[in-house]
Parts: sequence; structure tokens; C-alpha cells
Amino acid sequence: MTDRAETVKALPVEQQDWDEAAPRPEALVESLRSFGYSPETALADLLDNSISAKAVNVDLFFVWDGPDSHVAVVDDGNGMTAEILVEAMRPGCMSPLEARKATDLGRFGLGLKTASFSQARELTVLTRSKGDPDVQIRRWNLDLVAGTGQWRLLKTSSSQAERYRERILASGGTAVVWTKCDRLLGDVEKDPEKANDRFLLVAAQVQAHLGMTFHRFLVGRGARKISVNGNAVKPWDPVLQHPATQALGAGDRIPFMGSVITARPYVLPHRSKLSEEQQKLGAGIRGWTAHQGFYVYRNNRLVVAGDWLGAAGAKDEHTKLARIVVDFDASLDLAWQIDVKKSTARPPGVVMDDLRRLATRTRRSAEEVYRYRGNIVPGLAKGTDRPLIVAWEEFKARSGDVRLRLNRKHPLIEDALSGPASQKRAVERVLKFVEETIPTSLIGIRLAEALDTQSTPYETRPDELVKLLHYALEMMTTAGMARDKAIDELVLLEPFSNFPAITESLRDGAT
Repeated sequence: MTDRAETVKALPVEQQDWDEAAPRPEALVESLRSFGYSPETALADLLDNSISAKAVNVDLFFVWDGPDSHVAVVDDGNGMTAEILVEAMRPGCMSPLEARKATDLGRFGLGLKTASFSQARELTVLTRSKGDPDVQIRRWNLDLVAGTGQWRLLKTSSSQAERYRERILASGGTAVVWTKCDRLLGDVEKDPEKANDRFLLVAAQVQAHLGMTFHRFLVGRGARKISVNGNAVKPWDPVLQHPATQALGAGDRIPFMGSVITARPYVLPHRSKLSEEQQKLGAGIRGWTAHQGFYVYRNNRLVVAGDWLGAAGAKDEHTKLARIVVDFDASLDLAWQIDVKKSTARPPGVVMDDLRRLATRTRRSAEEVYRYRGNIVPGLAKGTDRPLIVAWEEFKARSGDVRLRLNRKHPLIEDALSGPASQKRAVERVLKFVEETIPTSLIGIRLAEALDTQSTPYETRPDELVKLLHYALEMMTTAGMARDKAIDELVLLEPFSNFPAITESLRDGAT
């Protein structure tokens, strides 16, 4: 016998030993509206039910009709019998402690109700299971509950939900319809035009959010199809499948409570390797910097989309290419403290050391990629196994500050320093003046403002690059170096290393 059963057995049974303190319906329903759902997380919660019901097609409809506007989620899943529907409409229909099927995306038995109530005061569900000739209907109207003080679950449909009856009757499945969408719409009467714009914006945001949250369900064998107002939801993979995406090893397998947590670290490509469309795709909903961190999946459903989970420092532009994919199954929900909205998670304390180690390694690798393209950290020249000669170097000053200085071994700078002693002193003074007066704070601000559109040096001035390239070639050949050998060396120098095609075109005199 379980501890819980022993506790119940030991409780007093005489009426005089206890009072029944049932919650007041009119008070509780308002509390159920305050779980902190956004429209996106609320509708994602409804889609969990559709996917758990083995739906292949899920269609969302945002139908504008002023104060009578509604939102519907219609699927072709298994549907429900009348008995199961009534139970599903009951707040807290299933304990989070109960075992779930491996494919079940639910947990608390609250999602359908709390997600819906967070946006609307009326919820209608129409459903038909296989073998059932009739459409089953149940409806919550919070105004009725508040007015009567009773949990009156209606057997009739709202007028807006009626339009989905024939579809459910014909193909089976379930339609969840929100009406009286007070929180979703705002004050329609005061400014209907703005309310309409806000309604359409929510539809677009929901479409993007679903593509991120359910991207694994939208691809591969047995892929589902999700649409919003007839527009197909496109999957958004945070790893950004691209030849230049770096997988840092095969990933870690962390045994925990009879299950396994997997963690796979990735470093995404620098923007210089991406097309404009790929840059937008990698930026996701919130932008490159906001989307760094851990991506936590529960039963293939994304729960956390970019967060360091307390395992690393703050998000910043230097580590924006770091993303780590973490997977676990529903048996670990309580250990990960999954919330009702399934939009936050907290790692178990015993795995934090593993996550910190992964975060540190991934952030360091991401920073190297970012900073190499920022022309500070040496690497290999593009297309070669030879070291790149950078224009700027890092060094640690006596004060302990990390500073930047121009690389005195760069051939262009060496040439400027190769003249008479007076010229060398003058050039050195200019170089030190430039190094001491770099407006690092201003540069940091401007980079943060335009981080994903920052150009590579000379990218927007190819004419100036070509002039500098010819100057460097003439300098090297005048010093006695063979032309082809000089071009080989130029490919290793910044900024020419960023434009190998232009540099190589010197061989046939095209530039």
C-alpha cells in the first residue's frame, strides 16, 4: 500500500472531525485565468492534445467579427466519447503524479481549461470518436459559472462553434472553439481597427511559435500538418541545418532516475557563411542573441527555447551562436519542474554540473567563431590549412585590462614601419594613437544595435579593397617576391582573406 493510501486510511471519518471546504466556482474560475499564458503558449497547449490524440492535420482559425470574433483549433484525431469529453472538461481531470503514455504531451489535466480561460470566457468543444454516430458537445461559459455559483457544463454549442459541426461529423476529431475572447481582443468597442490589427498580429505570432515548438512533428516520417488560417506552419529548427553548423561531438548521455537525459551542443555558422534568408531563419522569432542557450525538449516537444538555465552567464553577442539541445521523456517532468504552460523548466540539481560543463565548452567555441570573424583571434585562412595573419591582436595590459593592438607583423604595417627612423617613429606614434583611442564602448553599443547586419571589413567597399590589394601586391613583388607566391601570401592576410575569389583573380589579371 502506498504512503498516500496509508495517509487517507488514517484520516478521521466522523463528520464532526472535518469540514468540506470546496472552492467557490466563481472565484476559482477567475484564478484559473491567471496562469500566465500568452496566446502562443495557450494554443500550443491545445495542440498538445491534438498530437496526443494522433491527429495528422490540425487547422487553426482566427475569425474576425468584432466582439464576436473567435479562435478555433480543429483536428482529425481520435476524438472523444461523451464520457471522456465530460472528464476532459473537468478542471484537474488527471493528477500530474499519474503515469502517462510515452506519447502523451499532457501532464496536469488543466491545459485545455486554463489555456482557454486565459484568453476567453467561453470554451466549446465539439468531438466525435470513431464509431460514434453523433457529435458530442460541451461548453463552459464563465459568466454562467460566476452568476450561478455552480459548475454548469452546458451541452449546447456557441453560435460560432456551430460552423465546425459538419466537419467534425464528416471526418471525426475535435474542434476547440474560443468565444468571448476578452483578453485576446482587448477593448473592441473602443478601437475596433486596432483590435483587428492586434488579432491578426497574434495569428502571425502563433504561427511562428507553433513552427518552433512543434518543429520535430512537422518533418520526417509521420509528419503532421498544422495551418493557421490556411497558411502552413513551417518548422523552425534552432540548430539551423547547414554545412557550416558545428556539432561539438556526439553529445552527452546523462543517466537519471532510470531514464536518460541527452544533451547535444552546436555552434551555428557565422553570418558571413549564410545567405540573407538563412540569416533571418537562424534569428528565429526573437533574434540571434535572444535565441542562444539550451533548447529543452520533452517527448520531442520544445519546452524551453533558448535559455542558459542558470548553467552559464548572461546572454551576449559573443556567444549568440551557441545552442544546446536537451531531450528527456515525460517520466522526468517533476524532476525538471515542468510548469502547467509547458513553457519553463528547471534542471534537476544533480545534472547542473554536466550542463555547466557543456555550456562553458559551447560558449567558448561559439565565441571563437564570432571573434575570428571579428578579426581578433587568429585562425586558418579560408580554404587553406595555413594560419591567418590578423590585423588586430589581443593582449593583457599591466593593469589587467584586455586591450587591442595592431599586429606589427602584418606585411602592410611592416612596410609602413620599414622606412627611415624618423618615419618609423611617426608611424608608431600614429598606430599607438589609434590603439589608445578606439571607442570600444561606442563600438559595443553600435554592434549590439546592428549585430546581425554588421558588414565584414570592405564588404561594402570592394573598390577600396581592390586598390589596397594592388598596393600590397606591388609592395611584395617590388621586394623581390614572385607574383604567384605573393598572391599565395595575400590570401593569408586580412582583409584579403575574407575575399579569396577577388584575391585569386589577380593571377589572370582580371582584378
